[in-house]
Amino acid sequence: MASNVLELRRPGSTSPASSALHDLAIQEPADILSVARALAREADRLGLRLMTWHNLATMEPMVDDAGDPLNLGVFGWDSQAVAPWRCVEAAITSPLLKLCRVASEPIWINRQGVHAQGRNRFVERIDCAGFETLAGAKAAIVLPVRLPFGSLGAAILTSVDPAADDLAEEFAAFTRYLAVPVHRFVREYAQLAFDERYLPTSSPLTAREIECLNWVAQGKTDFEISIILGCSHAGVRYHLTRVCAKLGAVNRAQCVFMACQLGYLGVPSRSVAAKPLRSQGVPG
Repeated sequence: MASNVLELRRPGSTSPASSALHDLAIQEPADILSVARALAREADRLGLRLMTWHNLATMEPMVDDAGDPLNLGVFGWDSQAVAPWRCVEAAITSPLLKLCRVASEPIWINRQGVHAQGRNRFVERIDCAGFETLAGAKAAIVLPVRLPFGSLGAAILTSVDPAADDLAEEFAAFTRYLAVPVHRFVREYAQLAFDERYLPTSSPLTAREIECLNWVAQGKTDFEISIILGCSHAGVRYHLTRVCAKLGAVNRAQCVFMACQLGYLGVPSRSVAAKPLRSQGVPG
């Protein structure tokens, strides 16, 4: 467990606490509070304030084993600062959560735009105007946490000085010392919170079943799928019935949802060689 006494240092400097964080883990609910406190201390040492979420779909608060919200207690946010996050509609339309849905690495944001360690063309297309409403600050660090069963969590960090609009130094320190422990914290918390009923069955889907289900996910009817695959209408229905049985789904909508959660279905991609590189602004 990390020491309760931390030496004050400038952001980016090393300390025993930084190393100790990598040894902390949540193995049972009783561990949540101590790990959260260690993360909060290290964030404060870096001049940052931490907020975490294990399910952006519901915005359900993360709590300790006594049921007390971590953001309000351990991480030091007050009710007024957390209030905007309680409005799910406002939260899901915020640029902060939009960035979480298209990024897979830490980034930071201010009025000048999004700043990342590498280029992400999906992130670059997001309109970041108004992110301050949810962040309560002029700049924020965003850490997406992609979880099992297709779920998405996140950590949002702001400066202890809400008026600070340049987090370049803090972001460098965060990615070096705190990003991995925070990512693991959200992931391990989610593993405790998830329900075992979402575990995959022992009967894997066949290539043909996945092919049929993929066309269902794209809005095709059984008749259209039979034409596309060159098989009978009855054959398509047989494969889809088998998929529902294997996944324990009660209908096709739930079947598609569960297949996406387990990674059988995903966003269609195109070949990176489909277009000349010069069309993307890279000399050919």
